[in-house]
Amino acid sequence: MGRDERARVSVALERDRADLVERIVTEVYTEVPAYRALHGSQLAEVRAITGWLVRRSLELWVRGELRLPPEDVERLRGIGRARAADGRSIGAVVRAHRVGSAAAVRLLRERAGHTLDAADVFALSELWLTSLDQISESLETGHAEAAQRLDADRERARRALLDDLLIGRQASRGAVRDRARTLGLSPPDPAVLVVAEPVSVADATVAVGLELLAQASPDAADPLVTTRSGRVVVLTAPEEAGTVTASLVGRGWRACVLEPRGLADLSGAYRLADGAVETAPPHAFEPDGLLREADAHVLALINGGTVTPATVRRVVLGPLLTHEHRHLLETLRAYFHTGAATTAAESLHVHAQTLRYRLRRVRELTGHDPHRPWPRFVLETACAVADRTGTERGPDG
Repeated sequence: MGRDERARVSVALERDRADLVERIVTEVYTEVPAYRALHGSQLAEVRAITGWLVRRSLELWVRGELRLPPEDVERLRGIGRARAADGRSIGAVVRAHRVGSAAAVRLLRERAGHTLDAADVFALSELWLTSLDQISESLETGHAEAAQRLDADRERARRALLDDLLIGRQASRGAVRDRARTLGLSPPDPAVLVVAEPVSVADATVAVGLELLAQASPDAADPLVTTRSGRVVVLTAPEEAGTVTASLVGRGWRACVLEPRGLADLSGAYRLADGAVETAPPHAFEPDGLLREADAHVLALINGGTVTPATVRRVVLGPLLTHEHRHLLETLRAYFHTGAATTAAESLHVHAQTLRYRLRRVRELTGHDPHRPWPRFVLETACAVADRTGTERGPDG
């Protein structure tokens, strides 16, 4: 066959290119395990690359070329760089191209084998073998280049991811998951957010955050760390939060540590914790140097934050709002109203020892000791909110 005959075969195959591409991609999807985990947009990209390679192979075959031109080689390097950014192993990528090439040869034989002579078959086979070698080398080169850059920028990329989570730039779980996978990370989800401030502002450095990272268990999900406005922000797994906060307190730092949250819900949590560290009086950090969820909500309420009174009531008083523990909430109000345990016991017509036992139960259930100044303030603020919102209707009323 001459060039005109090859062109006619190429045109006929081009009309069926969408079907050819779909069959090639299906075989790659079936044969290469790493490609079964790809989602819709990634599979669409695989189809686009497959379609381009099929079209270029036919064009080069019609012209009698035996190698990919330099511009195609550079494009393949770019594909290799993109696959490194996706977190796909180069072995899986190269294997996918080999599987795809073998599938293309079979499909060509099926569709046009009866019209090709030996010279056409040999020319196409030589082109494909040479191209496959070029494809593999180009993909590996691009992948290695990108992997080197990603390694060099890993810590910067980790910080950038956390920064974006804190300002709400990554708003969906899917977007967070895809970006983490691109960076080769497995951040904890749900995660504990810690905002920490040193006694000496000069001590607030990225090196401190990196040291905190080094303390995480090797088996734990990847913690993230950044610095914002002279404070260190750490996102860590719930089981590692104690290690992180203990290290901070051991340095003489003070911090706010919140309950676990999903990665897509960190923007509001960061504002809550950062505002708490910013506005809390020194004695609020006693005795362990930490503010917690309830402290942060009360501080947000009194400083004009976005929390609602109902949320403060729920977060601080928690189990005291249930019917089972209503008597404890009544006891707490009487204690705050009278200012003394003995007087409160008389007003409730219970023994003083009974009232003291109830106050101990309040401390056990809420984590706040009504006898200490700051925890008492937190509880009393929440009780005032509860009085205004009518807790007699129950915890959801």
